[in-house]
Amino acid sequence: MVAIYARQSIDKKDSISIDTQIELCKRQLPDGTPCVVYPDKGYSGSNINRPEFQRLLEDVKSGKIDRIITYRLDRISRSVLDFANLVDLFNKHGVSFNSTQETFDTGTPIGRAMLNIVMTFAQLERETIQIRIRDNYYARGEKGMYLGGPAPFGFRKIETQTEQGKLKFLKANPETVQVLMRMFQMYGNDLMSLGGIARQFNVEKIPSPSGVDWDSSKVSRILRNPVAVMSDADVYRYYRDRGVKFTNEVSDFTLGKGCYLYGKRKENQRKFTDVSNHTLSLAPHDGVIPSDLFLRCEERLDSNRQIDNRMRSKLSWLTGLLKCGKCGHAVVLKSSYNGKYRYLYCTGKTAYNCCDVEGNLGSLDTVEALVRDRILCWAKRYRDLAGESAVAENRSCNQLRCQMEDVDTRIAKLIDMAAESSDMTVQYLDAKVQELTYQRQELESQLNHLSEGHRDALTKQIRDIESEWNTLGLAAKSRLAELLITRINVFKDGLDIEWAYNFDLK
Repeated sequence: MVAIYARQSIDKKDSISIDTQIELCKRQLPDGTPCVVYPDKGYSGSNINRPEFQRLLEDVKSGKIDRIITYRLDRISRSVLDFANLVDLFNKHGVSFNSTQETFDTGTPIGRAMLNIVMTFAQLERETIQIRIRDNYYARGEKGMYLGGPAPFGFRKIETQTEQGKLKFLKANPETVQVLMRMFQMYGNDLMSLGGIARQFNVEKIPSPSGVDWDSSKVSRILRNPVAVMSDADVYRYYRDRGVKFTNEVSDFTLGKGCYLYGKRKENQRKFTDVSNHTLSLAPHDGVIPSDLFLRCEERLDSNRQIDNRMRSKLSWLTGLLKCGKCGHAVVLKSSYNGKYRYLYCTGKTAYNCCDVEGNLGSLDTVEALVRDRILCWAKRYRDLAGESAVAENRSCNQLRCQMEDVDTRIAKLIDMAAESSDMTVQYLDAKVQELTYQRQELESQLNHLSEGHRDALTKQIRDIESEWNTLGLAAKSRLAELLITRINVFKDGLDIEWAYNFDLK
């Protein structure tokens, strides 16, 4: 049986269609010759993972095919290695193949050599096209152009006429940007879980980007994308420490613009999880998420794996924080035979016999209720702490951090130059490094002075969570307690909370 194989990756004006390829192949056969057509539309020739081509190979192995005709050899494969393996397979099963555009006898040494030369140039063409597309893609990112695909959640694409033609940029979408901002607030400030956010959005029937139900993966991908962040020196440092390359100087990170993060990733790897060797470019649109909130979300996402995989107790969100107020040993939970009552006992008494506390330290439910009330009291008291003065201070701090990053970059360049310079030049470079070091110390001193007025800035991270408390799961409550509390000393007649910050709850 004669097989005709045709492949077209994309529809273009100058490309040969599937139907045309089949027609040209049939002209190689006498009229009335039966044949089977295997068409693959929308598949690249970079590999052989194509449904119709795989079906053709199965028919070759089963002995149904004795001849293959294709429009050009690169329709079968653009990979020299793949094609060499296919030639061996065809020879093994006695299958000949012909191309309508390349004519040579593969049964002779010169014919096989010509075949290898043709396939080598086919692979070279494919790799050249890939490099050209990649370079064009990166060049567009450096110019701040949107890199293609659906607009990120919270934004819409707008088209602008420029000297280079029509170009696409992003702009906040008034229909979804508020949901985006709320998502960051829920995860970064309210400490809701990814799944909790997804469930809440599904309950409220908020449409997801794909139109189907929300899930934790969708929420995570949106939170990871820096397209919405108001970029600053802290954002620059966060991505620099993760091996990201930049197309902008650190001094540009003072305008609060969004960011495009792009680069190649493995097929089984989620977007934005491993950003090493990725590239970040500042976008022309303004960010909508404050950098401190964005980075809180990123750090929480970064630690999710470690936190969520820890052996957490499933009995209380205060596990690990409870200590005996009399001897300082850990407190353990013991339940009644039916599990209805849960009481706290000092391990100094039960395990080490070094504490003279009598009986239990009280009910776990009572302790949890007291701690919850204190947390809610603090959250309500400090929910309006962040004001205009803090915004101004943050702006000044960011400018100083940007200047410090710029000085660090200049020092690093001078050190690299010194490694390849003469002794006299090294002396000059060393003096410049010393000068820049003093300059950086002065900037750092100014930054520390500004920061002294709001060293407890982390207290602004927790907003009024009273309305959300009942929706938080055990893990979320545990993370919140660990963030705010160092330890809880439990006594028979009450408790004393050692806060991580200097709270005034009187």
